[in-house]
Amino acid sequence: MSQEHEKIERMVQQGKLSRAEADELLATLEPRESGQSRPSIQGTQPHTRRTFRIHVDEASGEHVDLGFPMALVGVGLNILARRGKATIDIDGKEVQIDIEEIRRLIADPAFVGELITVHTGNGDTVVLSVE
Repeated sequence: MSQEHEKIERMVQQGKLSRAEADELLATLEPRESGQSRPSIQGTQPHTRRTFRIHVDEASGEHVDLGFPMALVGVGLNILARRGKATIDIDGKEVQIDIEEIRRLIADPAFVGELITVHTGNGDTVVLSVE
């Protein structure tokens, strides 16, 4: 079982994801993990796969750089919408996230760039982007 599968299963056990949400996430991982690509249709140009990226630079010097297939972003936005909370905590203040604007941007196949950039009071930076 891959690390991604283990993390998703752990989130189900912790009650953070429903079984249906987990199955949807796992299904998006299958083509990539099996090394299979989708068959191309003759006469079409191959499209580039965009990636949703989370990049964190902490003031302490720690760095995190995560990339996800765009299909997972839609799942994550659906989870946020169902829970009714679309905010992030920045220095103790809740800041609203415009889920519909993010949906609009990621639905545009031509969009590449930053979605959200957050600078905290302690010097941490978080960037959510599409590549």
